[in-house]
Amino acid sequence: MDYKQKYLKYKQKYLNLLKSQKGGKPFLMDILAGPVFLYLFERNQRRLQLIYNRQPDMMQPLGNFTLNPRYRLNLLSRSSLSILLATRLAQGEIRNTKLELQLANRIISRTHKLPEISQPTLAKTLDISYGGHILSINSVAFHPTLPFLATGSSDNTAKLWRLVHTSDGSISTAICTATLEGHFDWVSSVAFHPTLPLLATVSGDQTAKLWRFSPDGSVATSTFLLGHSDSLYSVAFHATAPLLATVSGDNTVKLWRLTFDKSFATCVATLDSNKGGHGNYVFSVAFHPTLYLLATGSADNTAKMWRFSTDGSAVTCLATLDGHNSSVHSVAFHPTLPLLATGSGDMTAKLWRYTPDGSAATCVATLAGHSNTVGSVAFHPTAPLLATGSTDRTVKLWRFSPDGSAATCVATLDRSNGGHIKWISSVAFHPKAHYLASGSDDNTVKLWRL
Repeated sequence: MDYKQKYLKYKQKYLNLLKSQKGGKPFLMDILAGPVFLYLFERNQRRLQLIYNRQPDMMQPLGNFTLNPRYRLNLLSRSSLSILLATRLAQGEIRNTKLELQLANRIISRTHKLPEISQPTLAKTLDISYGGHILSINSVAFHPTLPFLATGSSDNTAKLWRLVHTSDGSISTAICTATLEGHFDWVSSVAFHPTLPLLATVSGDQTAKLWRFSPDGSVATSTFLLGHSDSLYSVAFHATAPLLATVSGDNTVKLWRLTFDKSFATCVATLDSNKGGHGNYVFSVAFHPTLYLLATGSADNTAKMWRFSTDGSAVTCLATLDGHNSSVHSVAFHPTLPLLATGSGDMTAKLWRYTPDGSAATCVATLAGHSNTVGSVAFHPTAPLLATGSTDRTVKLWRFSPDGSAATCVATLDRSNGGHIKWISSVAFHPKAHYLASGSDDNTVKLWRL
């Protein structure tokens, strides 16, 4: 098929798409879909940082074009990419005209319009009768691309669960495929590699482990990582760089570089008080999804943002986020917006808006509604929703504005609607399906359909 035929084919698909939409009119984001979008689409959407670091006139001029319909569909579904560009335009970080600013603000309001959120329903409870844990669940995580859920427990084990989906995307069941035994104390945190069948676990036994599992969820190998001198509390993989981060009660953060086959890791940096680090236990760690930024939360009542080199060997503390009145137990980056969420022992969660280079962050919203420690926070992958889990035995869903300055609680999951009967330790959104997982001290994991 030559270029002209391909163009005519896509043009017809595009027109058919417009006719099938309500009103049959183009969305405003088509007007803004200029060389920046095409440049990103042709070279991989992961290069969103080009919007931060380059002005449009530095990119190759590509002229006028019409978006490929499949990309346009992604943009129309409250796309994080369209929100990001619109936000950058509204902030004046890209040269623009007055008309573009007006369009950007209209896109922001359109893309964040959600229908009223009904109370999520309990879809499944994973307990010992399903082959689950016999003690408290400390951590839950969905694999970003594979149909697996991981859980970490105070029974010194982690478990792999294979999720069985129906044709409409619903989760019909979760099957425990492996119990990972090897730690000698409670498993505090679990994290999947972004693409590989690889799981990281950390424990109160002062070690981390890497577990490689087969496509059916059975485990083939595991490797110990030694280096901390106290209990480990959290672990995270970077989405693109071959890096792993761990945090500990020894007041340090460690960065580990994975070997070529990802079967082992070498510590390349230790972040302590001598490098601007925390002065007390470090409870939580999160990588930015695309940038070389790291966030940590500590018992010193602060969160910190760090910038690191590609290989992880050079790390700089960029900002200290003061504002909580108690330990910061959880941190999470928004997938695309410049927002960081923190959960604390002061019974609140906070939203922080940070500069593109991470050198400064400002608290733009305090989410008050829990009656005890907020131990876990998680952003929805596409919708403007934040989940918080607390030792008050509830999970709350918050809808927030594009700039993070306003947040409203839209749902509370508690015992009255099938929720947990003890404190919530961990919450995680499914990367694609409309589900939220919560883990609790009542020895169960609950899957909620949104």
